[in-house]
Order: sequence, then structure tokens, then C-alpha cells
Amino acid sequence: MTSTRPADLPEFGAPPLTEVAIGVQFDVIPGLSTPHVGLIWQHFRKAFPLVEEQVPLQPVFETFGPNPMPPGMGLQFSITPETPRVFFVNEARTELLQVQKDRFLHNWRKIQQGDNYPRFERMLETFRAGFATFSNALSSEGLGPIIPNHCEVTYINQVVIPSGSNLSDLEGDLFGQLTGSLALEDLGRPEDLRFLLRYVMKDNEGRPVGRLIVSAEPARRADGQTIVQLTLTARGRPATPDERGIVDFLNKGRGSVVRAFAHLTGPKMHKLWERKQ
Repeated sequence: MTSTRPADLPEFGAPPLTEVAIGVQFDVIPGLSTPHVGLIWQHFRKAFPLVEEQVPLQPVFETFGPNPMPPGMGLQFSITPETPRVFFVNEARTELLQVQKDRFLHNWRKIQQGDNYPRFERMLETFRAGFATFSNALSSEGLGPIIPNHCEVTYINQVVIPSGSNLSDLEGDLFGQLTGSLALEDLGRPEDLRFLLRYVMKDNEGRPVGRLIVSAEPARRADGQTIVQLTLTARGRPATPDERGIVDFLNKGRGSVVRAFAHLTGPKMHKLWERKQ
């Protein structure tokens, strides 16, 4: 099952991307401990020689109905130490795999100016190969099976606000059609802008399976540069709890993310980002 870029998908030659993450959440693997993670790393060590420990991500589910639970609202109590989330990182520190007892993710991140996004299709290949290796390593340790319950695609964009300007100067160019109606007759445009949008993703029968979540907010980078961080996440349940279901959702989620990015941002910025279609 080879992934190819849809011909009708908007494309940008120089997008403001700083990080992309794709991956799967699955039912907790009983017995998966820190020593097991060390053994699993041996299968990835050649391509990802660096290791970092991180606080585990909490389970996130997109739920539907009269009283859907907001993501991250569940409480968990445990009397045993949590198995950490571990990053397997490449030498350039631009790509990594995340492993924990209920997650496997692949990230690309921009570390310096010359780091170019390798594109989704290549990231998906790396994810699929890594997920297969991870699954086999678990099996060899008598662990598993992996039962996927949610998939996720996240694109993080950082749009620089030029020196001497503020978000008010940029918002019309950045968000185009969305911001013109926000100007008040007596006060003019807002001095800054932040928002959170949530859209329901549906399957072919019209049943809700996930959400596209878009957020934008002003921020300041470590170097002091003022930016607008625009984050788009597609997250939801795969149609089938197997690799095909995972890949299908990741492809669908990527399409939703890219189309939303193109629709919500303005043509002046598209020119700057070298939109090709």
C-alpha cells in the first residue's frame, strides 16, 4: 500500500512549518516496561542513535453525543511509576520516533533555517516501517498485540511578525477573509487575534469518527521573535484496528489539515509561501 500525493491537494513550496507529527494511539500494552523500551531501541539505534525521556502523553479520545468529553479531561490514578515516553532521535535531531505504552509517533521538526520538510509521503513511509519494527519487537518480547484506537496528524506552523509590526498589521494578510468583519466601527481592527476551531470528521456513511482542530495564537520564540503559531490537528478513530485503518486515517487527516490551512489563510501569504496549486 503505497501513499501518493492527491493531485487536487493544495501544495506550498515554502510553507511556514516547524513541526509535523503523525502516529497512532492504541490500547495500553500490559507489561511494557522501561527495560523493554531499551530493548526496542536497539532495533532503531542505527538510524536514531539519540535517546530522550519525556513525560508520558495522556490518552486522548474524540467522543460524540449529547455530552462529549473534552480532550484531556480524564483522570488517572496509579500506585506504580509510569513507563516514560521515550524519543528515539536522529543525529541531526530533525526526526524522531516517540514510544510509550499506548503510543507510537513519528515527528519531523525544524531545528535550523536549512532544515526542509521531507514531505508527508516520506514521513508516512518512515512511520510505517518503524511501526512494523515496533510491532515485531513487541512480539519478540511476548508483548502485544497492538490494538489501535485513535490516529493523529498534527502540523505546527510559525508565522513571523516582522519587526516593527504587530499582529493587527498582519492578520488581514494571514487570515484573509476571516478577519475583515472583525473590525469595529469605532475601534477598528483587534490588536491581536487567537482562536480555536473544531470541525467534525465523518466517514463515508456520515458517522462522526474524529475532529479537525485548528488553533492560532500569538507567541514568542526562544530567540525573542514574535510569531503567530497556527496548529492544525486531525485526530480520530481508524475505520479498522489495523495498519490499513491507520494509514487510511492518516492520509485522510493530512488532506483535511492541508485543505483547512489553504482555506483559512490568505492569498498574500500563499504567494509568500509559494503556493503551487
